[in-house]
Amino acid sequence: MKRKFSHIAFSLLALLIANGYSTISNAQVKIGNNPTLLNPSAILEVESTNKGILLPRVALVAPSNPAPLAGFVSGMFIYNTATTDSITPGLYYAEGTKWLRVNAADTSGGSGWQLTGNTGTSATNFLGTADMAPLSIKTNSTERLHITANGWIGIGTNTPAAALQIKGQLVIDSLNPGNTATDSLLVVNPADGRVKAVSALGFVSGVRKKLDIVATAGQTIFTTPVTITDANKISLYRNGVLISFTVNSPTSIEAEIACAAGDEIRIIQLL
Repeated sequence: MKRKFSHIAFSLLALLIANGYSTISNAQVKIGNNPTLLNPSAILEVESTNKGILLPRVALVAPSNPAPLAGFVSGMFIYNTATTDSITPGLYYAEGTKWLRVNAADTSGGSGWQLTGNTGTSATNFLGTADMAPLSIKTNSTERLHITANGWIGIGTNTPAAALQIKGQLVIDSLNPGNTATDSLLVVNPADGRVKAVSALGFVSGVRKKLDIVATAGQTIFTTPVTITDANKISLYRNGVLISFTVNSPTSIEAEIACAAGDEIRIIQLL
C-alpha cells in the first residue's frame, strides 16, 4: 500500500511540474501562472487571471451539526448547497464547534448588514438569529441589550423576567396630557418591580379627602378633613376659585379673606 501511494504522488508531482503549474522550493507550492515567482510568505499560492478555486460543494444540515462531514475541524471551508431554517447556500467555515457563514460585503445590502446602512430590504430581511440563540447588543464590549430566544428584552440585564425589563432609570418625555376620568396610572410593585395599571380616578379619590362647606358671613376658619401634616397638600377653593390660606391649628386653616354668607368652600387634602 505504501509503495502504491508513493508511486501515485510522484506521478502527480511530475505532471504538475511538466505542465508548469507547480514549483516547490523550501516546502512552498504554487499552482497557476508564473510558477517560479513565489510569494515568500505563502506555503501555497494560486495565481490565475481567468480561473478560480472550486471548493467542495456540501449539503449541510445545521450550524451545530458537522454532517455530512465526520466532525468539526477548525479552519475547514466548504460551499453549502442546502437551504434549511438555519442555513442558506454560501461559503461556510468551521470554527471548532459549529459552521459559520462567510458574508461578503455588498453595498446593495444583498448580503450582510452594512455599517453605513442598507437598501433593498424587505419582509424577508432581518437582523437577528435564525435559531434558538439569543441576540446581544454591546457597546465598549459590554452588553447593553439582550433579547432572549423567546423574544423577551432585557436592558441592563441578560435575564429579563418579562417581555421588557429595564435595570436602571427610565425617562419618558413628550407625553400627551391625560384624562383622570378615563386614563390609567402606572404603579410599581416594590417586591418585583412589575408595572401595573390602576384607574386614575380611583387612585386620586383614594389618596385625597374632600370637604364641602357653606360659609357664614365673615367666616375665615375652616376645619380640615384630616390632621395637617403638610400644608402644601391642602387646596382651598372659594366658589370654585383657589385662594390662599395659613395653618391655624393641626386641624384647621384660615382663609386670607373673610367669606360672605353662602360662599361655597371646598377643601381638598392629599394624604
